[in-house]
Amino acid sequence: MASPFVSKLGTNYCPTDEEILEINALLVEPTLRMKGLDDEITDLQKAIDKLAEERGRVAAYVEAHKALLSPVRRLPLDIIQELFVACLPTHRNCVMSASEAPVLLGRVCSSWRAISLSTPRLWCSLHVVEPLWSIADTPGSFEEKVAQRLEIIHTWLGRSGQCPLSISLLSAPEHAPPPGTDTATLSVTSMQFVKTLLSFAPRWQHIRFTAPLSFLLEVMSHFDAEVPLLETVSFHHSQDHNSPLSTRGPFNILRGARISSLSIPGAIFLSANLPLQWSQLTTLTVGGPNWSVPPTITSDALLRVISKCPELRCCKLMVHDPNGIEMPTSEHPIVELPFLHTLAIHCVARVSPTVSNLLMRLSLPKLHDFTIFGSAQDCPALGNFFARLIGLESLRIDINIFSRTSLLENIPHSATFHTTALGFSCRPSLGSATNRS
Repeated sequence: MASPFVSKLGTNYCPTDEEILEINALLVEPTLRMKGLDDEITDLQKAIDKLAEERGRVAAYVEAHKALLSPVRRLPLDIIQELFVACLPTHRNCVMSASEAPVLLGRVCSSWRAISLSTPRLWCSLHVVEPLWSIADTPGSFEEKVAQRLEIIHTWLGRSGQCPLSISLLSAPEHAPPPGTDTATLSVTSMQFVKTLLSFAPRWQHIRFTAPLSFLLEVMSHFDAEVPLLETVSFHHSQDHNSPLSTRGPFNILRGARISSLSIPGAIFLSANLPLQWSQLTTLTVGGPNWSVPPTITSDALLRVISKCPELRCCKLMVHDPNGIEMPTSEHPIVELPFLHTLAIHCVARVSPTVSNLLMRLSLPKLHDFTIFGSAQDCPALGNFFARLIGLESLRIDINIFSRTSLLENIPHSATFHTTALGFSCRPSLGSATNRS
């Protein structure tokens, strides 16, 4: 629209009284036109809103019917169950969390919930963590938490049908008891969890208990459960336990005929009290902090144990040899472990000559991963041992137990070394020269 004031628009020009009257008269018609356009837009917007509302109803109708055509609805039940099982963690047991399978699967829809609850394999693994007492707990609230968690455990494992079970238990650490509660009460609480799990012992396949030493001893010594399916046993103590250890009775809980893997703290490792079928063990680990390994875990004692385990594939041992005492090698014939591929020796007190004698009594044709650590500088003579390891691929050594000279004397000249934060790693070299970094 043409305007006589076009040159003044967008400027700071101040119109005169006559010009103000002229401008007002000029805007009458455009103002009426603008109002007409606003009314037209309002009418059109109402029509659009009405159409959009109708479209929403039609879209909901279409989507609801399309959902009936979804391919996932036509999957056979066994396929859905396999997909559900594939959602489970593979590197650990399932936890009591609504943010991951199997609990999460049951929160998607009622149909998935029904399927998940009726699939025993979804509930055959469980990681149990004992609740911790907090100073913020009101009287009776701790007991309520314990009762609730015990109920969940029983319900969870009850859904597993007759499937073999994989269970891990993290016992509550020892701490100051709540007001009016003594340490014995807390021990009783831990025992409640064990008794609940023991009710499912006939279906245990893999178990891992992490608890104070005295509690592990009590469980192993005073419970006699039938565990016909048990294959893997792993015991770890969570912290130092200052009270005296109870009498070490026969650990009948380890009588399972199928046990092939054992991991146990050195503090409670007494082979005479372990009713294992040693000949079928494929994995043996004797570990724990240095302070916990008793002087009974000597090279001699360990040699007698592993001589009964011809099927070993992986063996990790802590050795506590008395200083200055050598083991007479003539007392032991050569122990052949034809399948052993991984061997780790952690010398607690010092690397005494006895350890060298132990290694010299072993025939390990398949060994490809060897580790040795010690607490003091006392060079073992391992040259002959390494010379017999034709398939060695990985080597880790605590550099504190070797001087530079002894290291060069002991290690095969066909190896290439790379310094790491933990010691040395060794890989076979195609050449004959020895390179050091």
